[in-house]
Amino acid sequence: MKVVAIVVAVLAGILLFAGIWIADTSLAPLYLNSRVERLSETGLPKIIIEKGSIIYCRMKADDFRFPLPPGSRVLNSVVKGGFDTVDGSVEVRFDRTNSVTVSEYHCYLAGKVQTGGEVRAKTIPGGMLIKFHYFGDR
Repeated sequence: MKVVAIVVAVLAGILLFAGIWIADTSLAPLYLNSRVERLSETGLPKIIIEKGSIIYCRMKADDFRFPLPPGSRVLNSVVKGGFDTVDGSVEVRFDRTNSVTVSEYHCYLAGKVQTGGEVRAKTIPGGMLIKFHYFGDR
């Protein structure tokens, strides 16, 4: 009788673990728009530069990416936000003498900014100040 109870308890534990794993990998992104493992992360939102030319903002529930102007490098970045919202700015400088203008950058961004995101730029001496906002409630 005790052996049957132990086997049932082990099977129940395995089923519970499998149910949590399925909810985390398939249901949470669909309904909660997040992954359970991100909920305990600290220091979010944060900015990461991917492949040298893509701004990646990681939040607890969402990610937001947009490309930098071609030939630019990031000097300063500031980001603040919450669970699925981010506001920030990035200061970029150009390595070459033929830098990209603000209007060229806005054309370059066409179709490359996620739904819910907004990217604006203005000229500063030697580069651009790029301000962005993202609200992840798709």
